[in-house]
Amino acid sequence: MEEAIPHSESGRLDRTARGKKGGRPRARARETARMPKAGTPAVKAERQPVKTPRAIHAATQQTPRAAKQAAQRAKQAARVAQKTARTAGRALVNTVKGCIAAIKSLAAAVAAGGGLALFIVLLICLIALVAGSAFGIFFSAEPTGKGIALKQAVQTLNEEYYRQLKGIEATIPHDRVEYISADDSVSIHWEDVLAVFAADMAADEHGQQVVALDDAQLEQLRAVLADMHQISHSTRTVEHEEEIITTDEEGSKTVEWVTVSETILEIEVAHKTTDEMATAYGFTPRQNEQLTLLEAPQYDALWMELLGGYVSGGGQIIDPDSDWVGTGIFAWPLPQSFTITSPFGYRQDPFTGEWSYHSGTDIAAPQGTPILAAADGTVTIANGTDPWGGSYGYHVKIDHGGGMETLYAHCSSICVTPAQQVQQGEVIGYVGSTGNSTGDHLHFEVWENGKRTNALDYYVYFFHIKKGL
Repeated sequence: MEEAIPHSESGRLDRTARGKKGGRPRARARETARMPKAGTPAVKAERQPVKTPRAIHAATQQTPRAAKQAAQRAKQAARVAQKTARTAGRALVNTVKGCIAAIKSLAAAVAAGGGLALFIVLLICLIALVAGSAFGIFFSAEPTGKGIALKQAVQTLNEEYYRQLKGIEATIPHDRVEYISADDSVSIHWEDVLAVFAADMAADEHGQQVVALDDAQLEQLRAVLADMHQISHSTRTVEHEEEIITTDEEGSKTVEWVTVSETILEIEVAHKTTDEMATAYGFTPRQNEQLTLLEAPQYDALWMELLGGYVSGGGQIIDPDSDWVGTGIFAWPLPQSFTITSPFGYRQDPFTGEWSYHSGTDIAAPQGTPILAAADGTVTIANGTDPWGGSYGYHVKIDHGGGMETLYAHCSSICVTPAQQVQQGEVIGYVGSTGNSTGDHLHFEVWENGKRTNALDYYVYFFHIKKGL
C-alpha cells in the first residue's frame, strides 16, 4: 500500500512558440481576435420589457412601508457592491466573500420588488470587476457551460506531466529512482503557475478573461507549466553490501555478504519562481502588481481550496492512544496505533512485485482519520494543489529543528499552510489515498540532516494491558 515514484521523459518539457510585442518577450502568441479588456462586463443587462397598465397598477398598490423597505434594501445592496468593488484588487479573499454577500443582498432586494434593472447592472459590474481581471481565476473552479473549468484543466495537465515523468522509468534502465529538487518537492506548484498565467493573460493590455479557459488558453497554461517545471535526468552507480542466506539439504544456513552494484536514476525538477517568470515574460507594472497580490501568503489556503486539497478546521490537539511511544521528541502521528503495512527500506513493490527501496513507513488507517504533527515545528511543504504530488499526493512536511523533519503523504486533504507553526499532536491533515497509492494509509517519513531514516527507530512498541486481563 505505497507509492511508486513517477518518472518522465528526458529533457525539458516542450514550450509553445512565443511571440513578441513591442520588442519584449511574451508568454504566448496572441490570437487575432481580442477579448474584452479587464473590467469590461462579460455580459450586458437584458432590456426590460415595457410594463403593461396592469403591471403598473399592481406596482402602485404596494404600501408606502413596503416601498420604503425595498428602497432601504436597494441602498444597502448598492453600498455593499460599491465597497466590494473598491477593495477587489487589494484583498482577494475579502473580495470573493464580499461578492457572495453582495449577491445575497441583491437577491433579497430583488425579491422585495425594488429596482430589478439597477440590481442586475450592479451585479454584472461587481462580478466583471473581478472576473475580468487576473482575480477571475478564482471564479473558474467549477464548470460554467462554456470553455474548460480550472479543475478540469489542472487534472488534464497533471496527467500529461506525470505521464512524461513515468516515461523515464520505462526507457532508462535502473534499479531505483531518486528525485532531486531545490525545495525537496517535485510537486507542481500550481498556485505559482496559475498566478503567473492569470497575470499574463488577464492583466496585460488585452485583458483576456480567465474564468472559462478555451483551447488556446489551455495551451498557454500548458506552456507556463512547462516553463516553470523543467525536468532533467541522469544515472549513477553505487555499491553496497548485501546479505545472502542459503540453506543446504540438511537445513543448515550459510550467511554470505556480497557487494552489489545498483544503478540509481536521478530525476531533477527545477522550479522557477514567479519573479523569474515575470522577468522572462516581460511583465508590465500592472501585471507585476496583480501577480504580487495573487501570490501573497494569505491566499495559500484559497488556492488549495480552489483545487480541492485544503479543508478549513484542524488546529485541535489530540493525544494519541498508541502502542508506539516516542523515545525522543516524537509522538505517534495518528490517534491510534493502526497497522503497519509496509516498513522502511527494501521491500516487495506493490505495483511491480519486484524488490525496491521504500522511503517511509506505511500505516493503514480509514479515510479521513486525523493526521497529527509528530512534534512541534514549522510547516515547510503544504501541497494541497497537486493531487499527484510527485507520487506523495497531498502531503505536508514539517521542520522540527536540530536537523529533524517529518513528512506525511497521501492525505485526502490538508489543513495547514506553508510557514505555519504547529504543535505536537495538532491535526495537520487527513488520511487518504492520493498520489501513487493502493489504498487509504499514511506514508510517514522521518528525515535527519537531510536524509531519510527509519521512522520506527524513534519509537518503542508497548502492548496496552487492560485492567482485569
